[in-house]
This record gives sequence, structure tokens and C-alpha cells, in this order.
Amino acid sequence: MLNRRFFSKSLIISLSFFSMGHAPWGQWQVYRMRHMLILSVIEDKNSYPFSKKIIDSLEQTLPESRARPARARGFRRVHSLLSTDQMPLVVLSKDVAISLLYGTGVFSEFSPVNMNLVYDFGSMVLLARPKMPDSHTWRITDALIRSGEYDGVINNTEIPIHNGSNTRFMNLPMPEEPKIDEEIENAPIL
Repeated sequence: MLNRRFFSKSLIISLSFFSMGHAPWGQWQVYRMRHMLILSVIEDKNSYPFSKKIIDSLEQTLPESRARPARARGFRRVHSLLSTDQMPLVVLSKDVAISLLYGTGVFSEFSPVNMNLVYDFGSMVLLARPKMPDSHTWRITDALIRSGEYDGVINNTEIPIHNGSNTRFMNLPMPEEPKIDEEIENAPIL
């Protein structure tokens, strides 16, 4: 009888510790909310080095973004992170980006992912999920333009431009910030 009670109690205690866990998921979500993460992928050789260049520019012109690089191992992970709105921004080569948009090429095993163009750098593009607030993409586009390091190209690809970026390219004022309740309700789970 004593062994059964001891076993039952130890099982309950160990399961409660296991269910609480010490995984850093909660902290990871906080980190994603405090920093603007720009996703890249190892399989697209130029995306990570280019994401670091973008981050350097943003540190100079938009330091409050606290931009950081995030690198995925492969296209499967990139698709997973973007299609589930876990990551709102990604830097890819233009041909890889178009593959993501249509579910072709390197993304032929996956469903298409709706993305919008934030900035076209020529051979590389910065994309955002459509749910990203217009004011955010306006600020990113504005910061990249002000950095003076990149020529602003207005969508010479088949990727639709994000509303906020388009507004900035037309030299219009920044769209209104979403209200806190709307932002929380519509914000991607990062």
C-alpha cells in the first residue's frame, strides 16, 4: 500500500513538473515580441549575409526596432514559420521568394504562402506577411530608404507590394498605428 501511494504521488509530482516544463518557449515569444526578427535560410546562400546587412542599416536608422537575424535550416522550416505567422519578415533571393509565393521550385512540396514585398534590393527581396501592420512596413521601408545604402525599387517583380511600403514609396505619411486592442488581436503569434 505504501509503495502504491508513493508511486502515485511521485507520478503526479513528476507529471506536473513535466507539464510545466522548463522549455524557453515563453521567453522565446517575449524575445520575438521585443525584437524585429528577419528570417533567412541556410539553403539560400545569400539570404543570411544579406539579412545582416539589412540589420546593420536598421540599427543606424531605426534602432528602436532592435532588429536581429534569424536563420532557418531549410525551406521546410521557412515555409512552416511563415505559413503559421510565427515569423513576419523574411529575406530571400528573388527566385526563391517567387517559388514561396506560388508553391513552385524549391517550395513545390508545400502550399503557396501569401507574402508581400517590403523592399526590392534587386536580386534579394524583403518580404512580410500581409498581417504585418502597414505602419510597421512603412517604418522599415523608410529606414532602408534613409540609410542611403539601397536603391528603392518599386515592385519590378510579380510579388505584390505591402500597403505600408507602397505608401512610403509614394512619399505619403505613415499610416495610423493600429490600436492596442486591434494590434494584440491581429498580431501574429511570434
